[in-house]
Amino acid sequence: MSSLLEARVSFSYGERGVLRDVELEAGRGELLAIIGPNGAGKSTLLKCLVGILKPTGFVRLEGKDLLSLKPRERARLITYVPQSSLPQFAFTVEEFVEMGAYMTRGSVREALERVGLWERRRKKITSLSGGEFQLALIARALAQGSEAILLDEPTSHLDINNALEVMELLNELKGEKIIIAVLHDLNLALSYSDRTLVLKNGKTVWKGPSEKLSEKIIEETYGIKAKIIEVEGKRLLVPGLKV
Repeated sequence: MSSLLEARVSFSYGERGVLRDVELEAGRGELLAIIGPNGAGKSTLLKCLVGILKPTGFVRLEGKDLLSLKPRERARLITYVPQSSLPQFAFTVEEFVEMGAYMTRGSVREALERVGLWERRRKKITSLSGGEFQLALIARALAQGSEAILLDEPTSHLDINNALEVMELLNELKGEKIIIAVLHDLNLALSYSDRTLVLKNGKTVWKGPSEKLSEKIIEETYGIKAKIIEVEGKRLLVPGLKV
């Protein structure tokens, strides 16, 4: 892996600790999934990594201290894709993606072609389906041209076909970019991620190769009985009763 994002961060809202010495490493060629129950600190972690929130600790990409950079300089290195919510303004798809290229002068056409939306570039963004809009969000991130893309629940509110399309795209992009995704769907995390970071109550429960994520860790993290099976080369979770 020629590029590496590494971090160790803590974060508090006032006196309430949200993240406590969470460490991670992510490199090109691997998709890192961040999983954990609601309130674990997953979204907060992404916001700390991209500089939206100011944690204590460090965030380094290719040896550069991201937290000390100005927003424009940081935007050339790392991109954040928030949970999708349709915009209120009827931009065209092309205009919407251009917002990502504004600070970095990336290629809008290349980004739209990569996600399969170039032919729909003059359509209103408000006319897209949920799956198409998520692809537009990823195109906007690609247009920014940064080395790392961090996505907060990119498959939320999508049907299974659109969710799989998004995950297949991220699987392709990991060879070119550092890809980190907060995933709510554990089966998508198991099926597509190469490495997994498990959070609970702002602390790291487990991290490592996804193929080694065990039923015991799932049970301890989510409080449910779990069975992991393999179907056509992919690991899938069969949830059981609460423990």
